[in-house]
Amino acid sequence: TPLYSSAASDVYKRQMFKQSSLNLTLFFLLVACSSGGSTQSVEDVGDDTSGGNSGGVIIPEPIASFSISSNGGEAPIDITFTSTSTGEVNSWLWNVDDDADIESTYSSFSHRYENEGTYDVTLTVTGPGGQDVYTQTNAISIIEADTSTETGLLSKTMSYDNETREYLIYIPSSYDPNSTTPVLFAFHGFGGYNQYFINTADFRALADQFNFIAVYPQGLVCNDGTTWNTNPPGGDNKCSQDDIGFFAALLSEISSNYTIDSNRVFLTGYSNGADFSYSMACYQSSLVTAIAPVSGLMPMEDASSECSPNHSTSVMIFNGTNDGSRPYNGIEGYMMSVDSTVAYWSQYNNTDSSPQTNVVGNIENYTYLNGDNNSTVDLFKLVNGDHVWFNLSYNGNSMEQLMWNFFSQHTSD
Repeated sequence: TPLYSSAASDVYKRQMFKQSSLNLTLFFLLVACSSGGSTQSVEDVGDDTSGGNSGGVIIPEPIASFSISSNGGEAPIDITFTSTSTGEVNSWLWNVDDDADIESTYSSFSHRYENEGTYDVTLTVTGPGGQDVYTQTNAISIIEADTSTETGLLSKTMSYDNETREYLIYIPSSYDPNSTTPVLFAFHGFGGYNQYFINTADFRALADQFNFIAVYPQGLVCNDGTTWNTNPPGGDNKCSQDDIGFFAALLSEISSNYTIDSNRVFLTGYSNGADFSYSMACYQSSLVTAIAPVSGLMPMEDASSECSPNHSTSVMIFNGTNDGSRPYNGIEGYMMSVDSTVAYWSQYNNTDSSPQTNVVGNIENYTYLNGDNNSTVDLFKLVNGDHVWFNLSYNGNSMEQLMWNFFSQHTSD
């Protein structure tokens, strides 16, 4: 039975008409023969256009009909056509896209529609009993594919190193796939979860205003809490996951789905996530443009031997002097002090040796300018500041605004 009831009705009506015509022909033939008015044999009775008789048996014309796998959708789309014609058929001619060409000579085939439009479908069948043509008008309706990009906050997963890794990604309403877009990664602290951290380190309004993508990756559980492994796997690491490789894979994944500006890849993070942003500036330097760690420390004993950046990297640092988890003076044998970290990046970037200084309330700001490729090192020292993601105001700017103002001035070119 054809897919569409109207096609089935047409076939039935045509079958009944042809059967009635055949019955009437036979009736008048028998009457004529019985009255002696004709000597025509049964073999000569039939459709004159078909030449269709064999062995004294009338061969009826075939009846064309077909079924369709789908009545349309978004282009491109493949649709299958199948002949359901009755009678003996040895030839099928299909026209399914309104041009003069025959698309197929098989009883069943698939056709790909690339362009929007409404199409008629015509099947011509031929057999020993003759030929029949059936057309279904407006049988296929094709619309253009929706090429717009979904914007807003999206939850995503990807597979890396035999683990399912999760991340949140915020696509700004102004995103244009035809233009390159900066990307900002924000890493939560130990024991944190990205769905909560995004409300603390919320860059969404700024992303909409300044057109950048914000990404909030999720760390794996290690040592009874979610953690970023700041060192390469192996050795005496407390955690075994390859987060350094995961960052590179995640950036590659996002770059394959969105038009990313590879010269403007920025990182921030809180606590353990801040430590991790330092690590990425060292171990994945070729991928990172600038970083802005908050309440974190550079997780190395001697950066000059352990960190291996391959280009000047601008750094903005936020630390409190009363931080008990990431002490301002560092952790001997494990993490560098804030002042040592500032000295390392200032020297590596070849900035001015003396900073510009500004004090607003309990915030001391030290900015080292004129580094290679316009790089800078910018320290915000919060006197009596604790181990927090700071809710501060500096010259009318929040910490997130300070970060983006800083990031937007730098590129890896």
